[in-house]
Amino acid sequence: MLNETYNLINDFIIKINGNFDADTVNIMKDNIETYSKLSTNIVFDLEHVPFIDSSGIGAIIFLYKRMVAKGYIVCVTGLTKQPLELFQMLFLDKTINCYQNIDCYLDTTPNLQIAS
Repeated sequence: MLNETYNLINDFIIKINGNFDADTVNIMKDNIETYSKLSTNIVFDLEHVPFIDSSGIGAIIFLYKRMVAKGYIVCVTGLTKQPLELFQMLFLDKTINCYQNIDCYLDTTPNLQIAS
């Protein structure tokens, strides 16, 4: 599992490769705490995530709650099969903006900008 983070325009992208499960979240725990202190929108790129469990969902919700409280957006891109089914089953796709891929997110970015 090699996870990447990078800035794209004014957004912070967290790209997860492999399962987003308890082991992954445990490895990323300190980073997730650091990400919650950022002053930017956060995008989870899950295109290469075949499986997500409650720990992965919890990490996304953790950041979502903290960033929205500060006026920023957290969204998810690239949901496939099991992760998409879990998001839909938990109705997270109704709360957290989900996009087919990063390009689809970028196409809507002007509509999502927070007024400063």
